[in-house]
Amino acid sequence: MARCGSGSWVLLVAGTSLVAWATIVATSYSDDQPSDWIAPPIEARKPNPVPADAAAIAAGKDVFTKNCMPCHGTAGKGDGPAAFALTQKPRDLSNPKIAVQSDGSIFWKLTTGKAPMPSFEKLIPETQRWQVIDYVRTLQPKAGPAASEPASQPATQPK
Repeated sequence: MARCGSGSWVLLVAGTSLVAWATIVATSYSDDQPSDWIAPPIEARKPNPVPADAAAIAAGKDVFTKNCMPCHGTAGKGDGPAAFALTQKPRDLSNPKIAVQSDGSIFWKLTTGKAPMPSFEKLIPETQRWQVIDYVRTLQPKAGPAASEPASQPATQPK
């Protein structure tokens, strides 16, 4: 029986992982189901440490305008000037299925990205990402928490 060298094994595992990842990405988009991208439960439970006051919302609007508006549009509808060039339409951030997601869930998505949306982890500082969420909340209808993703809890300071 022939034995594979450790290099062959690594290539096999890497190739299989790449195919699996590509399949997941290629099949995970649907405009009919904007909540199909689910954050891990531990991430979804993270509270927003930035209070949604006027200053945070204004700062979030500035960051949104520079980084998100080209694809998501000024009202977050997914109709920004760069959206037409994308094969996958950007999510409508005012959609009730997005609006009921927790701040932690949206933060995780903004941080990690999912093609065609880039990861903003290294592009936008953490506090500014939370401020973007505070601003995006002003674009959304008021709704209760979704069963699939827990709503954000008020920030508490450890003692």
